[in-house]
Amino acid sequence: MSGAEAALEAAILSLLASDAGVRAALGDPLRVSEAGEGRPAYPYLEVGQHVSEPRDVAEIEASEHRIDLHIMSRTGGRQAAKGAVAAARAALRDGVLAMDGWRCVLLAPAFTDLMWLRAGNIFRGHLRVRAIVEAA
Repeated sequence: MSGAEAALEAAILSLLASDAGVRAALGDPLRVSEAGEGRPAYPYLEVGQHVSEPRDVAEIEASEHRIDLHIMSRTGGRQAAKGAVAAARAALRDGVLAMDGWRCVLLAPAFTDLMWLRAGNIFRGHLRVRAIVEAA
């Protein structure tokens, strides 16, 4: 993962962890699952696919990112899962990212989806975020 990708993911997680609505929906401190690690208690957030493409302009290093965030919930049914997705979307829509060495010039929730996973009786919210990052 490049410096921009790692900085962007860290800034998004920091923003979500600092938002009162997200903490109310997903726990305080924010429970985040990392690939290959054990799952935290429900509900929790996991970073899914992160696609980045170079978008350099003149002498400025820039990249476009699409990041999939998954919100996993077992209690409270569909409404609790929808509320958690809405809280994360609002935090990202209204938030400002702090990134060392990088500047996020666009941060926009692109779409959300919610599905029920019969195995485990889990609701999985899917929030895709689009971002453009450039070197500071």
